[in-house]
Amino acid sequence: MSESAVQDAAMRLLAAIHDLSGGKLYEPVPVVVPGEADKGAAPKAGIDPGSTEDEVAIRYLVDQGYVRAAGDPSTGGGQDYELTVAGLDRARQYRGLGEPERPERGGMSDGTQKMLVTVLGIVGSQILARPLTKFIGEQIPERRGVKDDVMEAVLKGLARAAALTIASIIVRQLALRRR
Repeated sequence: MSESAVQDAAMRLLAAIHDLSGGKLYEPVPVVVPGEADKGAAPKAGIDPGSTEDEVAIRYLVDQGYVRAAGDPSTGGGQDYELTVAGLDRARQYRGLGEPERPERGGMSDGTQKMLVTVLGIVGSQILARPLTKFIGEQIPERRGVKDDVMEAVLKGLARAAALTIASIIVRQLALRRR
């Protein structure tokens, strides 16, 4: 078999595995079903089950990292294979379903986003702390009790939580815009 014939057979087999798995990753699909010549991915791809073409095509797909073995032929069944991420992308391209899907990530790394949330949270809590400190100074007497300390802690905690929430929303919006 020529290299182009192997690639053609492999792509047809990959598309058949894609179709039989419903486009799902790691869904085992039998290439050949013993005793049922019309079942499995090989017949769907127009490849004679158990032929050299079948074996070469599946070996090509495994070597390229498009599929991986999933079944156990020693239990009496045929060998099953499942799509990998690369195989799913390649099958979608072959079927004309578009380019590989990009990962759902923003334009900023996770580390950068965490750092920005931390910095903005600190700045926001400092901004909110000034009027809060003035309010506490006016409302809580100089002779403070446990109740007054608890009230101050709750108010400052709420201010910090609000600042961190606002910072997180701002960073998320920035990351979405940078896509």
